Amino acid sequence: MKESYKAIEAALKQYSRIAIIIKGSPDPDALASSFVLKKICEKLSIKAQIIATSELSLPQNRLFVKKTGIPVEFVKSMPESDKFDAYAVLDHQSSRVEGLTGAIPCVLHIDHHAKVSGENHVDYEMLREDAGSTSTMLALLLRDSGLEFDEETMRSMSTALAYGIQTDTDRYMHADRIDYDAVSYITDYVDSDLIMKISNVPLSDKAISLLWKALENQFMYKDWLISGIGFVGETHRDSIAIIADFLLQKMDVPTVIVFAVIEKKDHQGLMLDASFRSIRENLNLNDIIKEITTKGGGRKYKGAFQVNLDYFVHAPDRDLLWQLVQQTTVEILKKRRDGIYMTELRGFYNRIRDRINGMFNGED
Repeated sequence: MKESYKAIEAALKQYSRIAIIIKGSPDPDALASSFVLKKICEKLSIKAQIIATSELSLPQNRLFVKKTGIPVEFVKSMPESDKFDAYAVLDHQSSRVEGLTGAIPCVLHIDHHAKVSGENHVDYEMLREDAGSTSTMLALLLRDSGLEFDEETMRSMSTALAYGIQTDTDRYMHADRIDYDAVSYITDYVDSDLIMKISNVPLSDKAISLLWKALENQFMYKDWLISGIGFVGETHRDSIAIIADFLLQKMDVPTVIVFAVIEKKDHQGLMLDASFRSIRENLNLNDIIKEITTKGGGRKYKGAFQVNLDYFVHAPDRDLLWQLVQQTTVEILKKRRDGIYMTELRGFYNRIRDRINGMFNGED
């Protein structure tokens, strides 16, 4: 990681004002890694601002941000590009940001998902699928940076990173060696009591009601449990992933998909949002999701996709609209389940092709 950090530092030092963009719902992994990048920038005398266009929806995430002091700014739309020299994207497959891409450079893209094809130029890109979280990568970069921080800052950063790693690895159930290396570095600085307090924040009444709706609407198609939970306000968007996690743990099934129509504030838009969870190690969620839409992706055990439905925001019959969305989504999911064999076969072919190409290029 030392060479990676040196390359990242060199890339960052080209600019004086950097926007750190959190794409999609700001979860603990994205928040923690963005927080550490901001602190690194400050050490390098670079102004950095963390920006998110979606608000926090889970009570534990709100407590997480408050107690760790993560300075994230929630905005309705991206700021004007002339306010920054460059931008960075962490914990998202795509480095493209509407309103910024093409106007200013993307200095840094760090993620733990598979690379998306046809992306824009990035000064430095660090993608590692062997990491269970982006926080893992930031912790190791922090370790090898040689930068010194005061005790309070180290405690805040380490606690944030630890919680980011914990949430994205499902409490270390899916952690790998690299994740444990990261935890080993930060463990002496972590406020364990705070992490315990955040982890034990109960679900909101709304999240519980959505869970009951998911249980009522669930059905099995082959070995996939599928459940649509209707219209959900933007402030409760993260409940979809929480419900998918719960169903996977409690229902004794290998794969779960939970979906809903997200209503943006002030009835400004609609978005279909779906969360995938699986215990099948060989199920390529990324390929399955990419066959549905490019607005999503996955890694081992987890995935999600979104489809813009703004055109239907003024539909006069909400029940009819939900029936249309629900039936269409279910049919698409059934087709993807039926096509798993071809997806896995194509993935196998691609791995063989990449290995052969690597041999010819002297990588093996």
